[in-house]
Amino acid sequence: MQEYTGKIEFLDIESGVWVLTVPSGEHYALFRAPKDLLQEGLEVTIQGQVKEDMLTVAQVGPVLEVKSFKLQP
Repeated sequence: MQEYTGKIEFLDIESGVWVLTVPSGEHYALFRAPKDLLQEGLEVTIQGQVKEDMLTVAQVGPVLEVKSFKLQP
């Protein structure tokens, strides 16, 4: 498991996708994200695992399975 820090965003691609955008500009498509995480503009650190064997319709970046998260001050 790894930590990823960035901002939660909703991208209006295909049917829409929630992503974590990290400071480098990369997007991670969120998988198994709790509803309270899915809020535009939240600054968070997510503990999770990139799922190398998964793709999404939106194809915005790697799929990140969320295990836990914490808000950034």
